[in-house]
Amino acid sequence: MKSKVSTLSFSLLLTGAAAALLIFSVTQPLWHMRMEAPQYQAEEALKVQVYPKQMRGDLNEINVLNQYIGVHVPPTLPQFRWMPGALLGAAVVGIAAALLPGLWRKRALIIIPVLLSVALAGAAAQAQKQMHDIGHKRDAKTKMARTKDFTPPLLGTTKLANFTLTARLGTGAYLIAAAIALQLGTAWLNRRCRSQRSEALASREQREQETFLARDSRKRPAHGSSSV
Repeated sequence: MKSKVSTLSFSLLLTGAAAALLIFSVTQPLWHMRMEAPQYQAEEALKVQVYPKQMRGDLNEINVLNQYIGVHVPPTLPQFRWMPGALLGAAVVGIAAALLPGLWRKRALIIIPVLLSVALAGAAAQAQKQMHDIGHKRDAKTKMARTKDFTPPLLGTTKLANFTLTARLGTGAYLIAAAIALQLGTAWLNRRCRSQRSEALASREQREQETFLARDSRKRPAHGSSSV
């Protein structure tokens, strides 16, 4: 009983930490892009930050520059409609899962981070397509329409005309990854504790059976004895 209580308490602690990370990640950038050129160096470099529910940065100036190569950056993204809810939902449901009975707890704590990971992978794939469309579905009537089609990097560095584009993950992405690891770690902990309890129970039953057989053998009379 004491082992079950400690496992439940530790599960609540880990899932609570995961929930805090997921909630905090909603306020942090998931992705950064930095654009450098001879006229945009060091602190003057243009920057874009993508959060779970909005974009921030030098968007106005970037849109002005984009007009010269026929590029249109959308002011919002479809992911903004569902991503904050998915992160907050995973936080709340994760804590609720820690209160379930042992086997159901382990299963729920595997399903929740797996579903969140699949959703985020889908968002990343959608973002990659959006980046491709930005550089390929361009206005042919602009001044520099002869600039070759391009795809801004989702991660890494690339060159576009006289700009160097560098993209990297933001704090929010690392917070989400840590939260998923905590939830999966909690599931592993519950599986291990459940396995240890099963082994301990089997060992105790075996000892009890051996003790019973030993007592039973002492009570039986010796074979082959004869009466006079």
